[in-house]
Amino acid sequence: MAPLHARLEAGGVTAAGFAAYVERTHRSNLHRVRDGDLDHLIFYALQSRRFTSDPPIEPALSAKAFVESLGGERDAFLRTRRAPLAAVPVAVRGRIAALLTSLDRPSDDTRLHYFRELVQSAFPDRGTRLDELLGEYQRVMQFVYDKEFVAQRSAQADQAVADLYRTRGLSTDTAVEAGYVVYLGLGVMKSLSPDRPVRRVLIVGPGLDLAPRTGLLEEGPPESYQPWAVIDALLALGLSRADDLEVIGADINPRVVGHLNRSRAAPPALTLTTGIGEDEGVRFSADYRDYFTGLGRAIAAAPAVAAADTSGGRLRKAVRVRPDVARTLGAIELDIVTERLDDRPFDLVVATNILPYFDDRQLMLAMSNIAAMLAPNGVFLHNESRPLLREVSAALGFPLEQSRHATIATVRGAAAPLGDSVYLHRRNAARR
Repeated sequence: MAPLHARLEAGGVTAAGFAAYVERTHRSNLHRVRDGDLDHLIFYALQSRRFTSDPPIEPALSAKAFVESLGGERDAFLRTRRAPLAAVPVAVRGRIAALLTSLDRPSDDTRLHYFRELVQSAFPDRGTRLDELLGEYQRVMQFVYDKEFVAQRSAQADQAVADLYRTRGLSTDTAVEAGYVVYLGLGVMKSLSPDRPVRRVLIVGPGLDLAPRTGLLEEGPPESYQPWAVIDALLALGLSRADDLEVIGADINPRVVGHLNRSRAAPPALTLTTGIGEDEGVRFSADYRDYFTGLGRAIAAAPAVAAADTSGGRLRKAVRVRPDVARTLGAIELDIVTERLDDRPFDLVVATNILPYFDDRQLMLAMSNIAAMLAPNGVFLHNESRPLLREVSAALGFPLEQSRHATIATVRGAAAPLGDSVYLHRRNAARR
């Protein structure tokens, strides 16, 4: 942490208070894991068709209707996240009650199993569960309303939304699209060091596609796409061999870790579906379509099966992971802000869509831990555009080396296409 002492002290973190700050941050992050899981439960309760015949409720529209129904209590609610439970709309109450009833019944539905374990651990008193979840609905709707109808309409919308994410629950969200920029980044890595093999990989926050804020898909069981997409890209690009590769998924959420570790013994059959769908106004880029066409070929036990387009113009395919590929993947619980692994260093560390959850002080700690785990000439790959990250990584000895921006789809009438950026940092050869 030495290169960051002055920055941390300017942020109020001193040597005397450092250990206490780290412990306090870790406790806060564990609470944010709980909040993130309950966020997904509420989004599932509003959108799923598996446990009720009631029509789905779009979360942002629900947030708007709920908050605006509070009248004179609206401002107090946005400050406190609390309103009378009776204010929760009848349709929402009905869906949450139906979900709780469904969780009490035997089921082989993987999502219901996940949420049953969550509810039982978070709310052990069966008699209070409905009221507890109605309270969680209010908390989640306050965030969604702030994001969609307050922050995004402010003068500095990007910063306002970023500030919200640095205090919200730690989401397990993941999507097929996230693998595209990682693939492009690994292609750049290959071009820069074509003869350097990648044998040990750390994926920070691989996630699990439980129930996103909007557009819930239930065509397959929950899956953690990123580890398989990374392994597929490494093998397809010739950066790695399956018999000489170790990939570790490091996640603060123990349920994600358990899911990944079970995959070693039971290789998954992935149902890959794009989160974006084509219509008259949305068109995939040719490069993204090519990426999806090839996705899974290097890890599949048999040729990937393209599924018929049945909903919303989405691209679909099924991929069964080979047993030897599944054995390359392991998982471990890790809070990247406050913890690091002290065994062999990694040739590659991947962290996409997790760094926005950290404030500047937490980001510095996370980057210090990543620096300590990178091998000499090892590469850190991410998609966070915050200028501070570039400054901190340079101070820690793994400066930015390359970046790329990729278009996933064009949107008619939009100011910009849908896309993402990827950034590559390389650890100095003389590792400290």
